Amino acid sequence: MAALLTLLLLTLPVKSGNPDRAGSPSANREEVTRYVFSWRGVPVGTVTLKLEPGRFTYVSQHLHTRAGRAGERRREQALALDGEGRVRGSRAVPQALWLWRRAPAVGCVVGREELTGREGPHCVTRVDGQRAEGTLMGAAFQARYGADGRMEALEVGDSRFTVAAPGERLRAPPELFADGLPVEGRGGALSLEPPLAVPARLDGQTPWDAAAARALAAEVHAAFPEKRPGGADWREGGEGEAGGCLAHALRFAAGARARGVKVAVVHGLLVVDGGPARPHAWVRVALAAGGTLDLDPTSLDPVTPRTHLPIALAEAQGPALEAGARWLSLLRGAHRVVRRP
Repeated sequence: MAALLTLLLLTLPVKSGNPDRAGSPSANREEVTRYVFSWRGVPVGTVTLKLEPGRFTYVSQHLHTRAGRAGERRREQALALDGEGRVRGSRAVPQALWLWRRAPAVGCVVGREELTGREGPHCVTRVDGQRAEGTLMGAAFQARYGADGRMEALEVGDSRFTVAAPGERLRAPPELFADGLPVEGRGGALSLEPPLAVPARLDGQTPWDAAAARALAAEVHAAFPEKRPGGADWREGGEGEAGGCLAHALRFAAGARARGVKVAVVHGLLVVDGGPARPHAWVRVALAAGGTLDLDPTSLDPVTPRTHLPIALAEAQGPALEAGARWLSLLRGAHRVVRRP
């Protein structure tokens, strides 16, 4: 449930846990609980947990508003469980299941994030009545439990999960970057203060020809008759006729992948005509001749240090955890956008 955060792995002693053996009465009936997920007090989605005999399902629905349009992204992960409540074939317990059905005992287990598949130490350091606290792969958490022993609320950093009332519905949250970020200084290349290190390329990127990459960018640009945020922004291959910058980047990556080429999706900021810095996405190609080439399939405008500021590189397939954590740090005001002479 902490998949929006970049979690640090701790080297901690790990001992096995036993979150309701499969043979217990509660494990032989279906249970479902729905939580409202809030970030810094703003409801942004729901998480639904479902337990059936031998199977645990985690469903995340993320509501979003982009360019004034509301939408949602739904992700689901079902995990087969062994008789000890662990992921079958693994020593890890599902993270949400470990917390959900009762306050864990003081100590550590190996836990697995449901959506990312990352595994690491999940530890309870203190239990006080109906409250428990500890760490999820290094991120501090506090959980509160009800009279029935089930978790009612969980806090991890700026994120909070609270049991949803029956029939509760959410409105799409406000657009978090609606006003953009102010840019300090005039002229010069864009940068962050304090800076964030961004690698030149991802591991395993495939060297490619610049002309072929530019041709694909033009093809992707032409494939979207409606250049606005849409469902394509939340599909791994960017499928659809309406899509914003992320859809263009994902469609480019999918097209490159079909040609046997791996590229990086660049998450960053775009500054146009002296305005504020706004979230944007483009792609980075490793060149056969050496170096890299950044392309913006959305606009086909040149990617320059004066207009585009990378904050993270991400794989086109799978969750962009580092990028997500860095977006949150920008929203918290941990970095300023400045122009260097």
